Amino acid sequence: MRARSNCAGTVPRLLALGGLLLLLQTRAVFGHGGYHERIIYLSAAVENNPSDPLLQFDLASVHGDHGDLQLALLHLERVDALAPGKFLTDLSRGQAFLVAGEFAKAKEALDRQLLSHPECARAWLLRARAEEKLGQEAACLADYREALKLTASPDPDLLQEVADALATRGCQKEAAQVLAAGIEKLGKIPSLVLRALDLEIAMKDFEAALRRVEDARQNAPRPEPWMARRATVLAQAGRIEESRAAWKALAKHLDSLPDQERTSFAMRKLAEETSQALATLKSLAAAEPPPAPSPTSSGK
Repeated sequence: MRARSNCAGTVPRLLALGGLLLLLQTRAVFGHGGYHERIIYLSAAVENNPSDPLLQFDLASVHGDHGDLQLALLHLERVDALAPGKFLTDLSRGQAFLVAGEFAKAKEALDRQLLSHPECARAWLLRARAEEKLGQEAACLADYREALKLTASPDPDLLQEVADALATRGCQKEAAQVLAAGIEKLGKIPSLVLRALDLEIAMKDFEAALRRVEDARQNAPRPEPWMARRATVLAQAGRIEESRAAWKALAKHLDSLPDQERTSFAMRKLAEETSQALATLKSLAAAEPPPAPSPTSSGK
């Protein structure tokens, strides 16, 4: 992956520092305050300093993130007039158009941004989302790949978004590789492990799924949920007898727990699931037709 993972390098350092100071001031006043509090604060700041492009840009971003498209566009025009080329205003326009559901206009703004700043991973990601909404599947996947390539430290949400886009468009193997690389880099984050497991099952790669389940069981604070998951995967693989044995092993394990653990809500619920699974497997076995009789000799 390339070293530059975002668009911060395109903004002058003084502007970036100013943005940090503004962010710290806003948090000091409102903590994690809501949209209206931030709007009131930034609107007052802009009124007192109308020629400050950073304030205008931050106010535009807040408006855009919350669907106030026209106000966002108005303040972005003021930013371009006050500091031409100093801010990624087309990136913010693309975000605002996306939130407002105007996907074609979002793509147009992001096209312009990527012409001037092709290293901006966020612009590739937003354009991929716009193209997805527009039904431009090939372009969407290409932009998702580029966004991931440009992001040095992708977070789990990005990895899952890219993997889901690939998997739903027939690129399941590539999606699995994206998740595997993410797990290797970020660690065994539960959301990534579960998504990788679901994908392996969908691909009918049951051996890989069982290996992942066993690895998770060995590293989990409680093995019981993963014991149940193993039994389920075995059934999905058509290995009914192994599944039945796995459920029985779980039932025996649950019975052996100390009373305080065995009677907890989680363990009682898991015991019910185990009982139901064993009953279902028993009914399936009863419904199977008996084996055909072996042929007898004609002399008998």
